[in-house]
Amino acid sequence: MSAITQPPLRRERLASGLTALVASRPGVPLAAVRLVLRAGSSLDPAGRFGLAHLVAAAVRRGTRARSADRIDAEVESLGAELGAGVDEDAASVGLSAPLEALPRLLAVLAEVAIRPAFPAREVAQLRRREVAGLANDLDEPGVVADRAALAAAYGAHPYGHPSEGRGRHLAAARRADLAAFHARHWRPGRATLVVVGPVDVEATLAEVRRRFGGWRGEAGAEVEIAPPAPPASGVVVVDRPDLTQAQVRIAAPGFARGSAEHAAGVVAGAVLGGGFTSRLMEAIRVERGLSYGVRARFASGRAGGLFYVSSFTKVETAGELVRVALDELARFREDGPSEEELGRVRGYLGGLYPLSLETHEAWAEKLAEMEVYGLPADEVTGFVDRIGAVDGAACLAVARRYLPGERRVVVAVGPAARLEPQLRALGPVRVVAARAVM
Repeated sequence: MSAITQPPLRRERLASGLTALVASRPGVPLAAVRLVLRAGSSLDPAGRFGLAHLVAAAVRRGTRARSADRIDAEVESLGAELGAGVDEDAASVGLSAPLEALPRLLAVLAEVAIRPAFPAREVAQLRRREVAGLANDLDEPGVVADRAALAAAYGAHPYGHPSEGRGRHLAAARRADLAAFHARHWRPGRATLVVVGPVDVEATLAEVRRRFGGWRGEAGAEVEIAPPAPPASGVVVVDRPDLTQAQVRIAAPGFARGSAEHAAGVVAGAVLGGGFTSRLMEAIRVERGLSYGVRARFASGRAGGLFYVSSFTKVETAGELVRVALDELARFREDGPSEEELGRVRGYLGGLYPLSLETHEAWAEKLAEMEVYGLPADEVTGFVDRIGAVDGAACLAVARRYLPGERRVVVAVGPAARLEPQLRALGPVRVVAARAVM
């Protein structure tokens, strides 16, 4: 396995409170920049799910000094890309810049992050686009299933709604809501700026100080999200009478991203549902022909996470697929992986990981992730060794603690009249309309 060496890294905390990380890495003359903030969708106010997402999308649609068109023209003319997004824990603004244009583009990035104007016309257009996008997602049963599974597994917890929000909440959001969220949560004290590429470290830090040193924001304590409570076991059927295939999800409580169990969880998830030779694929596709695909993994955030199984099948075999999956998970909880499975998965994961770090962008993402989740300094360089050290006992311990048993939710999207009789033996069944989860 290839040794992973982290590029030399300089860390500096500016007087404004912003943390700057600059990594000098040889290669193509481009710089990858990530500004990450603890301002994810878990901070969405009640009745405004999707607000963090709207703010991230709107910051580049005009500032006090630059219109949206000017930002677009300036970025494109310099051969750069500038985008923004959110997940449950963080908002981020990403910049890919030719090295010679980096100082000018850092100025644009700072303007976008610190002084967005949220022009009313741009906000209205953005809001309409996002609401229309969610309406279109009703035609995607897999998206509907994922959203329903989040709600069923997390309930009222801040992780219980997708980062994109809900259509009715987005439609009700106004410019003042975006401006207030930005003022409260886009603060330098909860922000990290990462720059990776063949840069002059001192010159880059000087430019960062120049552009971000005067950033000011409201004082206040960091908002911490409490760990989610285990879900109430049961079944949710999202009624789509027109479907001939059912989307199926099974979820159970998992662990936070910073957990010491992460490496064992990665290996266990890969053995169970990480590819064509996985346990669930063998049982569901190869042996019974119930589906073309099934995946299983631990999905972790800063406050907690889920173990998650995802598949699809003919409506008439949805109940059988769920039972086969639960039986296979129960066997894994009893016996854990074989030595052959462990060796194959550890070799695959350890060999693939270095290939995922070949670009400046990949390193910028990893360094930003380490900051958001408070991961140790050897998170990247020690990953292969941690995966290689996972043994059967560690996998079995994770399986017995987290794999679906009594504490689990099952979600199926399809005709409720045909799905409910197949699934009622698994627990109380609640039938909801597809629009209710969008």
